[in-house]
Amino acid sequence: MDDETAAQLRALEDRVAALERAATAAAANPDAALPDAAASAAAASDAPAPGGADPDTFWALDGLTRRAGGPGSSGAVMVVGDVTTPAGETARWQYALTTDDVLAADWADVAPVLAALGHPVRLALLRAVLDGTRTARDLAAAVDVGSTGQVYHHLRQLQAAGWLRTAAGGEHVVPAERLVPLLTTVLGGMR
Repeated sequence: MDDETAAQLRALEDRVAALERAATAAAANPDAALPDAAASAAAASDAPAPGGADPDTFWALDGLTRRAGGPGSSGAVMVVGDVTTPAGETARWQYALTTDDVLAADWADVAPVLAALGHPVRLALLRAVLDGTRTARDLAAAVDVGSTGQVYHHLRQLQAAGWLRTAAGGEHVVPAERLVPLLTTVLGGMR
């Protein structure tokens, strides 16, 4: 067993022990409110949460659960971010839907948007734009793709999917409303 797995196991054992202590205390004093299981387990454990994260790791998830949770709730999914790119663009953005709404949507509608990200050259172009390279000519020089015709082909695919927009002077930018979704999509691919 590697060190990270052993640490995760110890953290889980500590959390289970905290839950057992809370249950025993509740049985001994039935009039007392049973504390929130997650809070009790986190508070009772000095060990780091799985993956070495601290107990505040799920602050965003806890807030989403408070807003979207409740009896009979299927939960919710949220994309949120507060970012500044290497080129200096900033975006503060969030979007959430209930789990039911996401599952009820026609996922085929998002296929072209996701497919546009499914090519290494397009990802390299997006990364170059985020780094500050803006014109098609500069992008062709920054990303080794062969011809400028190929660069234009990939840029059109990214524009059609909404990942890029052409600004004044023929410069390409990632629209602010797409910046956080782009980074979270890449983040999701890293997991």
